[in-house]
Amino acid sequence: MSVTLGLSESNREALIIRWRRLLVLGLIDFFNGTNDFGKLIVKEILDMSEGLIKALAEYLGISLFDNNNNWRGFQQIYNDILQKDLSDDFKDRFRELVGKLSSSEFNSLRKLRNDETHYLNLPDLPRETVIRVWRLLYELVILIDPVLIEYARQRPETEDFYNLQHFFKKVVIDGNREGIDLNRLKMGEEYYIKISSRKFERIETEKGIYEIIKAVKKGNWK
Repeated sequence: MSVTLGLSESNREALIIRWRRLLVLGLIDFFNGTNDFGKLIVKEILDMSEGLIKALAEYLGISLFDNNNNWRGFQQIYNDILQKDLSDDFKDRFRELVGKLSSSEFNSLRKLRNDETHYLNLPDLPRETVIRVWRLLYELVILIDPVLIEYARQRPETEDFYNLQHFFKKVVIDGNREGIDLNRLKMGEEYYIKISSRKFERIETEKGIYEIIKAVKKGNWK
């Protein structure tokens, strides 16, 4: 009988908290038309992905520590996951996603996690690369915990995360703006100013970035 996939309640909550912060940074870049947070986002996604894989191992009953209570190597944990009674489809997709996230393309960013290594001048990552890594994170999450998004949707305390990731996945990752009026989302207050005794001029203001993101969190884009 195959092992059930998923994450513990505490690891789900930790993942959502961390993912939510990255979504806000990603939306700041999206609405500003910049890639200012690209390298930071990719570094954090690489860290999160490794943490997600360790959380799966923990859920599957795999120890993260050796007999001396030291952290086991990631490769050992990864190999132990593949030894579990999981479907071949899962294992094939798991290998594929982990392989892409372990690509040498991201070595310089991964080295930032080593306190003894200091890189101050890293090359910029193309926006396409950042979006690709976002997509890999989403696919890895859904593979490991297929019900996590629905879990978030059903809870009031994580509804803002659900709305953020839903908007981000649809508009930013998939590039699908069908049924979404970004101009309306950005529109702020309207007011009129009197320019003559009988004539008024309508003034429209635009929301600031954080006001727009707040509206996305509330689901005011659907």
